[in-house]
Amino acid sequence: MSVRGSNESITFMPVDLPHGYQVTQQRWPLASNGSVTFMPHSLQSPSKKKKKRRRGSAESTDAKTKNEEVLSLKEHFEPKPVELRIERVQLEQDTGKTTTHASTGDNGQTITKSNIDYNRAGCALIEIVSCPDLRSAHEAAGAVERIRRLLKHIGSCDGRMEAGSLRCDLNVSIAPLTNGESLPRYELPPGNGQRVEVKNLNSLRQIIAATEFEALRQSRLALSSMPTGRETRTFHVEPVSESYPLGGETFCIRAKGDAVDYRFMPEPDLPPLILDKETLGFSLQQYIERNMPEMPEGAAARIITAYGLSEDVAGIISNDPPAVGFFEDAVSSARLEIVDGVDPASVPTLVANWLCNDLYALVRRKVLEAKNHPEEDNTPEEITVELSSVDGNRLGQLVALVANETLTSSMAKRVLSTMFNEDSPSSPSDIATANGWRIIKDMDTLVELSQSVVFDPQNASQLRQFKDGKKIWKIEKFFIGKIMAASKGNAHPESSNS
Repeated sequence: MSVRGSNESITFMPVDLPHGYQVTQQRWPLASNGSVTFMPHSLQSPSKKKKKRRRGSAESTDAKTKNEEVLSLKEHFEPKPVELRIERVQLEQDTGKTTTHASTGDNGQTITKSNIDYNRAGCALIEIVSCPDLRSAHEAAGAVERIRRLLKHIGSCDGRMEAGSLRCDLNVSIAPLTNGESLPRYELPPGNGQRVEVKNLNSLRQIIAATEFEALRQSRLALSSMPTGRETRTFHVEPVSESYPLGGETFCIRAKGDAVDYRFMPEPDLPPLILDKETLGFSLQQYIERNMPEMPEGAAARIITAYGLSEDVAGIISNDPPAVGFFEDAVSSARLEIVDGVDPASVPTLVANWLCNDLYALVRRKVLEAKNHPEEDNTPEEITVELSSVDGNRLGQLVALVANETLTSSMAKRVLSTMFNEDSPSSPSDIATANGWRIIKDMDTLVELSQSVVFDPQNASQLRQFKDGKKIWKIEKFFIGKIMAASKGNAHPESSNS
């Protein structure tokens, strides 16, 4: 990061900035020479469940060979982490939003018109400029997805691409390949074409679709000996011409000049931005160390080491920044409430299961219900524990009740739903007591329940079959079910079976 950031004006008469120039940071950006590591974005559908083989059947040789070939291909094409170099991070003025419409005139010619929305023109934004290190549409989407999550995590941006909080300007160019060679990663391949910029993409799917369309369009022109020039284009999701009835095509907005055509001059109305001890109260390095939150990778690694969670579960928790503290509060609360005989080391896994499965399910339902009523204000967009009325301490108390075998899982789910939906300040134990949700473990009480069920005249045929030694396993399950029903689900299953 740079302690000093200076502003320049670009004079190139943009049509989407009414005052005729754009303020940026060409020579002294806020930061430069960084990098971000990510995985390529995947749009694959969930894999189907593996069919169970019948007992005693053998897998055919052809099937085994096919599976081995699939595994070999999977290893060859398995996505690998990609490092993208970040050239600069700078402050810049936003431009107006250009919307292009195409129609067919009376003479059959295509007529293109552009409308400009100036509402956001002149507003400040942060521009992150990368180096040309990406080699596929899914890598481009993966890079944006990773940067989006990082910006959300540190609180710089809410990440709502559909609302314009984060947008992607995409540069696409093509290069010839021979003999199956791979493209070099950190240098431009030989014979690469002119880069074309596609503006204002606001979803990962648009990034993938626009990249693939441009690659095909530029390849078609190159094969026709009409290589594309440098230009700025816009992407249309909906069909706008007969050539592409499914939509997903780009349209030229304007030709793009070379860098020498941009005339930079110091901005006289804006002083330099100096991030020193006098401005921040600390040195820039100290300020970053004091204010930068824990990164998702660091949080996940710490959770795995400290609590023994799997990588998948730790990733779910760390990707929701408030959930990390929530989880740790719940674990501490549960460990204070568990009784002797319950292994404290098992508590983090129990808490993580209740957080990632049950609590997030309630939050997800809340978000979906809010989206079904768009007329209401403050509609939540993300699934986060911040939307939960249940805090970490109360979730920990609930998990302890399950671990102590005071409540069954089904009872605990009803208690959690009550706390979440009614925003009840009562403790999980008080809610369970008020509703009569308690596991019956007293053997005398369970004997009485068992006798009332077994000797019930309505169950005489089942008792006779049991005495005759017929279908004993099914009859036992039948009687246990009847005991659970008679106790309204409160009987301890294992003790009832005994």
